[in-house]
Amino acid sequence: MKNKKFRLNGKIIFNLAVVAISIYLIIYFFVSENGMIDLLSTPGSCNMWWILAALAVYDINIVIDTIVTMVFVRTQYKSFRFIDALKVALVGVFFGAVTPSNTGGQPMQLYLMSKMKIGVGFGSACMTQKFIVYQIVMTAVSIFAVIFRFNYFQDAFTSIWSTLFIIFGFAVQLIMTALFLVISFSSKITDALMRLVYRIMKKLKFVKNPENKMERLYTEVNMFHQGNKALFSNIKVLIATYILVFLQVLAILSIPYFIYISFDMPAVAAANGQTPATLFDMICIQSFVLFTSNLVPLPGASGGAELAFTLYFGQFFIIANINKIKPAILLWRFITYYGAIIISAPFSYFTKGKKAEDEIKKEIQENTTKP
Repeated sequence: MKNKKFRLNGKIIFNLAVVAISIYLIIYFFVSENGMIDLLSTPGSCNMWWILAALAVYDINIVIDTIVTMVFVRTQYKSFRFIDALKVALVGVFFGAVTPSNTGGQPMQLYLMSKMKIGVGFGSACMTQKFIVYQIVMTAVSIFAVIFRFNYFQDAFTSIWSTLFIIFGFAVQLIMTALFLVISFSSKITDALMRLVYRIMKKLKFVKNPENKMERLYTEVNMFHQGNKALFSNIKVLIATYILVFLQVLAILSIPYFIYISFDMPAVAAANGQTPATLFDMICIQSFVLFTSNLVPLPGASGGAELAFTLYFGQFFIIANINKIKPAILLWRFITYYGAIIISAPFSYFTKGKKAEDEIKKEIQENTTKP
């Protein structure tokens, strides 16, 4: 039996580039001037109890995500357990973190749920609706933050490029949220958008079999609308999920505040005649970081996340001759990204032997016809 020749394709090159960027950023924030090594070499420069608190808050985010998943699925599958929902949540964390723009999380969650005997059509509706609730809440918080902390938002406009980066990121988040709302509640507008997409696909010569692609898209949208009808029939469940997701968003956005306190930066700010940032300030500013960095189509928004954090939080971690922005970025990324990958990686085992994408789509189409 002949060994297969290794071929260097675009996907492998892309993955290697992402890994290289991540390794470079970690090393840079460790060894460069005012980096993590400099911080650790100074006794008493960091209170690890607050870092552990930040880790606990991130874990609360995962627990809430687990509960929301369980609430949605239990509207039809009463035997769905908390441990099952936890597996689904952590599989989403892992595959979302290692794929561009978090695109790999939901398909793998659907596959795992199908192994748990949950209909792919219903599971897809649950996961999509959960994502939409999260997107609506996050966008609402971002708009609220821009209104009530516009001065911090405006301070990040340091150049034409940073201004365009920020405004474009915010606009994309608003457009995507509006698009999801339209798909959720208006079948007529959705049909019109689908026809527009089909016409564009026909004109683009490099798109193969546009009819087949549109048929699949229609199938998945119809499946989603059917699942939505079942989910929206229980108003109490929807209200509960919005409250839970709001708490989840607050947990995610509050993590930089714990890092800020761990470095004793409020005392540094006060000593230099500045007003220390509050938890509310940090939550608002972190929402700016997320909607800006999400514009970067790389796993974990590598590079963009670090740039956005520097743009918005630089004034809080760089005061007078004190500069702790680099270790702050590294700790934030470890808690919310690199550490999350490490914690969730073992759960990828539950997706071992995953089906090909076409097989999953076929299963979705079959489930669409079922009541």
